[in-house]
Amino acid sequence: MKKILMMFILLLGLFICSSCNDNYNEQNYENNIEDDEVFLENIKYKLNQEDSGYGIKYNIASNFRKSVMTNAINYFSEEIDGSSYFVIRIYSYPNKSIEYAIKDSVENYDSKEEVQIGDLTYTKVGFTNYNGAKTYLYYYKYKKTVYTFVFTSSIDLSRLSDIFIKSVIYE
Repeated sequence: MKKILMMFILLLGLFICSSCNDNYNEQNYENNIEDDEVFLENIKYKLNQEDSGYGIKYNIASNFRKSVMTNAINYFSEEIDGSSYFVIRIYSYPNKSIEYAIKDSVENYDSKEEVQIGDLTYTKVGFTNYNGAKTYLYYYKYKKTVYTFVFTSSIDLSRLSDIFIKSVIYE
């Protein structure tokens, strides 16, 4: 009986120490993340690679997968179980207003607000799409062009969107 009790105490002690170490690792990760990094689904995305399109420059992660279509530039996450779990899209609307771009890109939305990102004010529109993923669109007019940055995922992309949009250079 004493041996069983001793084994139970040892196992309990190992479990407690393991949990303490996991908490330490999570706190250590949060304290050591760089300004241009985000961890999503245990995958690190470091937005330090310059890319461009539609006359603007911005930073992407080397592990984004790029796809250019006629009307959009797309950046997909790494795949998990054969599927991307987020996508970033960029659109441009030359000689159009923000209201035109909103009407062109969404039929209905749940929220609309002005948000400050860096030194610029963006119009942010949000909705939940047909499969339950959250979609947030950020509109900004520079000179005569409205730029739209779309972030879609079922996980929180707020840090990713903040890092990405802060890196945009309007030329």
